[in-house]
Amino acid sequence: MPTTFNSPSISRYSIWWRKRLHKLVRVLARVSAKRKIKLIRNSFVPNGRPTIYASTHVFRDDIACALSTIEENAFVLYGAGGDSDLPRKEQIAFWLTGQIPVRRGEKESRRKSLQKIMQILKKQGNILIYPEASWNISSALLVKKLWWGLLEAAKSTEANIVPVAVWLVGEEYHVIIGENFKHKKFSSRDEQIAALRDEMATLTWTLIEMQPLARRKDISNEYWLGHIKRLFDSVPWLVIAEEENYDFRPKGEISLGEILAEMHGIEYKSMAADYEQYQRIERLIDCWTKPVRF
Repeated sequence: MPTTFNSPSISRYSIWWRKRLHKLVRVLARVSAKRKIKLIRNSFVPNGRPTIYASTHVFRDDIACALSTIEENAFVLYGAGGDSDLPRKEQIAFWLTGQIPVRRGEKESRRKSLQKIMQILKKQGNILIYPEASWNISSALLVKKLWWGLLEAAKSTEANIVPVAVWLVGEEYHVIIGENFKHKKFSSRDEQIAALRDEMATLTWTLIEMQPLARRKDISNEYWLGHIKRLFDSVPWLVIAEEENYDFRPKGEISLGEILAEMHGIEYKSMAADYEQYQRIERLIDCWTKPVRF
């Protein structure tokens, strides 16, 4: 059973039969997930155009969450590597829905994946994409910077862009599917991507508000690292330090953490590289921003 969909040419027939089997994929996705998946709201109204579902990326099962709740088949843009370690049910579900494997660290692979996305959309197929490019393991950001390629794909194919948010609430995965994102009302690409990020963050915050209240001061400094470690332990082929390297970052951009580290004369360190130093930088950021994820 192949675990990736890597054909150089994607036919209308391959899109057609996958759409017919989407009900089966939804069942397999729910069965493969470690927890119950609950759709909180679906505000998207199909309009006959192909759709790019832009989802948040926070844990292993967020792909299953999206596939089990969207109403039509969507090919998944998926970071290549580790497929052989997937459980059998997940392998079957991925093959049935269709994958576009991409090696995130290779520019040519990213370029070819964008071409495949456009090819599928032009043939009335849909796409499920995680534009943050890597898991969001920040303790302060609801949604990280987004990959602009989805805007280019939507513009070239007249496709919808629909934000999706997933979150773990208690012992359930909760999902919200947003409205069709009106990207054309913004004049520049930067404004469009910022507005989409805001919409994804708003949906995420809606899910967070469903959790029991907790005060940050009541949570130990080691809580977040322990939480992240548990997430990565569920996916043996992912390494925190490597995953951090795939964060989408506009060329030449400097993070607030890097700026504050330089202002205070300390070396900037990521969570994986030096957790104590990372915590120190996070405390500096806390003085400038209002943390929202606890």
